[in-house]
Amino acid sequence: MPRVSVVIPAYNASSFIEKTLETVAAQTYRDFEVVVVDDGSKDDTQAVVERFLKSRGLAGACIRQANKKIAGARNTGIHASRGEFVSFLDHDDLWLPEKLQAVMDEFAAHPEADLLCHNEEIVEEGRVLRVTCNGPEGPDMYERLLFHGNALSPSAVTVRRSKLLEVNGFRENPEFDTVEDYDLWMRLAQVCRFRFIDRVLGRYVLVETRASARIVYHYSHLERLLLDHFDRYPQDGLSLALKKRRRLAEVYRAASRGLSAQGDSASAWDYACRAVAQYPLAAKNLAVWTLCLLRKSTGR
Repeated sequence: MPRVSVVIPAYNASSFIEKTLETVAAQTYRDFEVVVVDDGSKDDTQAVVERFLKSRGLAGACIRQANKKIAGARNTGIHASRGEFVSFLDHDDLWLPEKLQAVMDEFAAHPEADLLCHNEEIVEEGRVLRVTCNGPEGPDMYERLLFHGNALSPSAVTVRRSKLLEVNGFRENPEFDTVEDYDLWMRLAQVCRFRFIDRVLGRYVLVETRASARIVYHYSHLERLLLDHFDRYPQDGLSLALKKRRRLAEVYRAASRGLSAQGDSASAWDYACRAVAQYPLAAKNLAVWTLCLLRKSTGR
C-alpha cells in the first residue's frame, strides 16, 4: 500500500496536465500513488493521463466520471485512494521535486499533526508574481479561518485520509462552488491539528477568471458559506456579532475592489455600500466606498 495518494481533479486538461504530472514523477519521495479523476472532460484527458502513468511506471489510475465539479472530483479521488495521507494537486499546478519528501519528513518529526500546508509561488504565464505564505497555525484554527480568511491552498495541503473521511470530504453543494476548499479546511480545523511549513514547495498557476460575472459568483458563494458557518458557531454575544459583521464587510470590500478593477462600476458601488452598511467602523470600507462614489459621480 502506498503511504501517500496524490489526488488530482482534472477537466479538459489534455493540453497541460502532462506538465503537472511531470512534477509528480520528479518527486524524490517515491512511496506514492497517483489518482487522477477526469471529471467529464470533453477532450482526451483520460488517454493522456493513462499514457503518461504507463510510460513512467507510476502506480495509480485515471478515473472517469460524469461532471460533478471539483468538489465531487476530489471526493471520488479520496474514496479511491489507498494511502494513509492524501496530497491534493490541481490539474494545472506544479510541485517542486522535494515537496513530498519535505512534507513526510515534517509528519515524521511532528506525528501529532494531521494536516500540513506549505508556501507557494504564484505564477502567471511563467512569471513568478509573488509568494503566498500560508498559515500560520494558531490555538483555535477554526476561529482563525472563519474570521480572518482562508489560509491554505489545495495544492499545498497534505492531510490524513482518515480525517477527510471523518468530516465526509468536500461538501458538493452548488452554492459553495469555488469556496469548497475553504469550507473543508474550516471543518477539518475542528477535528485536526494543523501545521505549516514556512517553505516554498509548489507553484500555483494563475488562470484568467476575473470577469465580473465570475467575481460576483465567487463572492456570493463565499458570503453563503460564511453565513452557513456563522449559523453553526457555538457562541453568541455583541463581540461575536461585530466579528461576523466585520468578516462579511471584508468580503464585500474585496468584491468591490475586484469589480472596480474590471470596470464594473455599478456592481462595485453596490458591494462598497454593503461593506459600509455592514461595518462602517473600518476605514478601509469607507475608503473603498468613497472611491466608488467619486467614480460614480464622474461617470468613470
